[in-house]
Amino acid sequence: MIELAEGYKLTLKKIKTFSSELVMKLSNYEKGRSTLSSFKSSEDFKYEIEKQIIMSREKVLKDEVEMHTKKLLKELDQRWDLLKQSVNDADNISQKINKDLEFRTESLTNALASVKTFDVFQAYKEEKAARNRSIEPVNARFKRLPQYVPGKLQIQQALHGELTESDDDDYQYALDQYEPKVIKQYKTGLKSIAQIVCCDDDGTLWMRDNNTKKIQKMKFSNGLVHIAQRLQFVTAGMALSLQGDLLFSIAEPNLILFSHNTGEMIESKYSVAPLITGPIHITKEDKIIIRAGKKGPLFPVNGSIKVIVMDTDGTTEKVYDLDNNGKPIFSAPQRITTDSDNNIYVLDCLNKDWSGRIMALDKTKGVRWIYSGNPDINNAFKPRDLVPTNLNNVIVTDKDSHMIHILNISGQCIYYLNTWDQLGIKLPYSVDIDNSGTLYIGCFTYQNEPNEAKIYTVSGFY
Repeated sequence: MIELAEGYKLTLKKIKTFSSELVMKLSNYEKGRSTLSSFKSSEDFKYEIEKQIIMSREKVLKDEVEMHTKKLLKELDQRWDLLKQSVNDADNISQKINKDLEFRTESLTNALASVKTFDVFQAYKEEKAARNRSIEPVNARFKRLPQYVPGKLQIQQALHGELTESDDDDYQYALDQYEPKVIKQYKTGLKSIAQIVCCDDDGTLWMRDNNTKKIQKMKFSNGLVHIAQRLQFVTAGMALSLQGDLLFSIAEPNLILFSHNTGEMIESKYSVAPLITGPIHITKEDKIIIRAGKKGPLFPVNGSIKVIVMDTDGTTEKVYDLDNNGKPIFSAPQRITTDSDNNIYVLDCLNKDWSGRIMALDKTKGVRWIYSGNPDINNAFKPRDLVPTNLNNVIVTDKDSHMIHILNISGQCIYYLNTWDQLGIKLPYSVDIDNSGTLYIGCFTYQNEPNEAKIYTVSGFY
């Protein structure tokens, strides 16, 4: 019995040892699985970023090829027009000389056949005078049209780029490629810059200040500000058409159109009756996107808020308002934008303190994802404006926190910065990007400050 008891104790001790070893192994494997999960998540994220960069590079190359094609065709057309004009001029001169020689030949032939002495002497006199007039030789040598020689396709990889192995040992994607820098800053004489609309690449912007009800077209050049046009009214949103006309929302059923040709303000054909218009956006394909809702204060929300997509004729193509469960999608959208792939992004305000979220809409009538702020930032997320970059990332401003968030196409925050600490920019509010890729940031001022709201041009975002 003693031997059995001792054997039981030894066996029990061994079992405890086995159990401890298994618990340790299980813990190690759990850590391994956690590492694998983190690795997969990191690489999923990296995959999306690299895919964006490759697709963006493809678009850049296509645009460059298209631009170079247009340049070559324009040069060829100019050379062809010049050559045609030179040949036509030479042909006209040649015809004139031929007619003169034919006339003189006919005159001499008639004199030889005439029996009148006067005709013979007169023909001789005229031909002698004609021979004393020099005849310039017709130019029959022209510079031929140039020949198009296609480039070698073998350099395609060098132009596009290639995949290289990462040196990142912990498999985390490095985001230190963001190096934002302030290029210039300008004082506007406004209390606040609630919205910016870039006109072109030469530093011309429309901006609005709802505090002073001012809407101004400004040209920024060499550190100076020139006011090109002034308007005075309150607008809930404005957008620039491909034709150069401005569309304004004044909380009525129809948008107002400001013609850049006539300078007249007229009621447009874009209507959401019986609702009223709010923030608006015009896509690169000239589609008009409008927030529509019932008249009255934003909060509490009164009825379903719609985001309506129209064509250039004012015909409704798509309406976003209810999800698959019949519940309202939006609370109070304050900004709408689209990227180069026509993905729609909405800045939705949730209450009076401007707490909000960014919503990406899908191609049908639903929502792809919602971004409600970064957990690494303690402040409440109060977005004010948003704009897509050339890589289809979305830049979002948060005025009260002096923050900028950058979201990728999947709704992940891939970068954020405090503009006051890192760029010296306080109260960033409105943003837009011109055709050259320059980011404009419009700011607010504090109540006790003079009306010197600033505009900054910033590089390093994509």
